[in-house]
Amino acid sequence: MGKMKKVLAAGVVCYVAYKLGQKYLKEKNMTAEDIFDSMKKKAENFAKQATGAVPSTKDDETDEHKVYAFGKEKRIGMVHLADGVTGLYDNKKNYPIEKRVKTYSEDEGKLYVYSDAADYVITDEPFFMNVYVKDKEKTEAIAIALGKEYAADEIAVYNYGSSKKFDAQGMAAEAEAEKVAAEQAEAKAKEAELKTKEEAARAEAAAKEAEAKAEAAAEEVKETVEEAAEDVKAAAEEVIEEAKA
Repeated sequence: MGKMKKVLAAGVVCYVAYKLGQKYLKEKNMTAEDIFDSMKKKAENFAKQATGAVPSTKDDETDEHKVYAFGKEKRIGMVHLADGVTGLYDNKKNYPIEKRVKTYSEDEGKLYVYSDAADYVITDEPFFMNVYVKDKEKTEAIAIALGKEYAADEIAVYNYGSSKKFDAQGMAAEAEAEKVAAEQAEAKAKEAELKTKEEAARAEAAAKEAEAKAEAAAEEVKETVEEAAEDVKAAAEEVIEEAKA
């Protein structure tokens, strides 16, 4: 196909254009918001004019699930998941990065991917992925998920429209530590519960044993008393008989 300039989601264009547009801030005395709004309108117009065709290659046509592969080693792929559903997949790690891709574009060695949750800008050599999360409430979950899979020199996670980079690896490590601590606490709780049940079972067994011994002792005392009573009765009868004689 040569250089492909296909439909590029407005969201990705907005952010990338916003970042690149910083150089105009001083030259044209414009605010960041002015640059962002201006580039957003251009992006929206571009998106309306684009054909929206999904690219494919001869290699990809042999696999009914693949839609498109990016990079020299075809590491990143667009995968058909269901009718109308495309996923962003890392073939090297065998990892699904994004399960609901809306549209994407490749331009000058970069792959731009747009989804509802986040936008992705991926370079091939060396591999690097910038992730721009749109919903701040989802930032932590996305950062943790990616931080578990990728090193700091492979990804950068931001909130959409912000230059603050999140420590995805640190967040992932902290989440893993919390998970381990929770699992250990749960294991200890189960161990304590089991121990309590075992102690309760032993106490119940001891109580039953004590009860059985008490019953046996009571029965023995009863038999002794009955035997004594019989002896007394027999002696009394003997005395009476002797008195009669």
